[in-house]
Amino acid sequence: MKTHTLLLMLLLSFAGCSSYEQVSPIPPEQAAGSVSSVSSAALSGAEVATNLTARYNDVRTNCGSASMPAFLCRGIVLRSTVPSTEYKAWNPSPHSQKSGGVSFSYLSKDAKFTGLVFGQKNGYILYPVLARPIGTRQIEVLCSYPLDGATQLRDAPGCGAHPYSPDRSRRCQTIGITTAEGWIANRRSNQWNICSFDVRDAMNNQGADSFYQTIRARNLGGFFAGQYDYIELILATWPQNIPKELPIQAFFYLQGGLAGAQFDQKDFFDSTGGKVVPIIKIVLPTSATADAQFIYNAADQVK
Repeated sequence: MKTHTLLLMLLLSFAGCSSYEQVSPIPPEQAAGSVSSVSSAALSGAEVATNLTARYNDVRTNCGSASMPAFLCRGIVLRSTVPSTEYKAWNPSPHSQKSGGVSFSYLSKDAKFTGLVFGQKNGYILYPVLARPIGTRQIEVLCSYPLDGATQLRDAPGCGAHPYSPDRSRRCQTIGITTAEGWIANRRSNQWNICSFDVRDAMNNQGADSFYQTIRARNLGGFFAGQYDYIELILATWPQNIPKELPIQAFFYLQGGLAGAQFDQKDFFDSTGGKVVPIIKIVLPTSATADAQFIYNAADQVK
């Protein structure tokens, strides 16, 4: 079957957006800015850094259709963690096990930020859904916030109302907000009026625009260089202790966080029976005109 025919069939299969089947990423010659990817076992650390850089620079509004939000194929979906011998960094926390949602940040050229939650220095990066390796779990993104959503106090799974503004902090679409301009106007009336854009599979043809409005609201609001100025995503909680099934592409660190990333890399290696996931250094932008950098250094690796 020719590549173009296969690609068309795959894209048509996603049109309903009820669930995303695992597929190969869109070849670069067919989608500007995208990068072909293979399983993590076949990618060197340097290739992972190149792949992350390309995804960061990719600013498409969707992944091929109105039902395919941009986070499915581009940008960096990452979670900051704290290394510990008491738990596994990739396991959902007790709060997430109860709420049904796990908090991540989204980084891209059109969604920059300068620091992680609570000043944390390391964590892990997920493959985008459309490039996850064979045998890894698809994890659904449930909602998105143009900035930190203060999700610890929200109704489950972290996308619902906040107690400081129960009426105007629910999912945006349930209170009539579907645009970035509407989101900004809502928050200007009360700083706790932070509603979440619904990006679940069930949004179908509204899904891609819902996430795009998240990015637009973040930029229209001028959210940059503040302590909580990053797009927050809530992903559906996965079971405990399934490291082999998780689509983790890299462990990362910011300046000062290498030891934590090394701990997680070795812990993951030991927990999976020898699966090597590279450590990547991220240099976050310090100004609105600067860009993030993704750096692989062989000396950083312990596995």
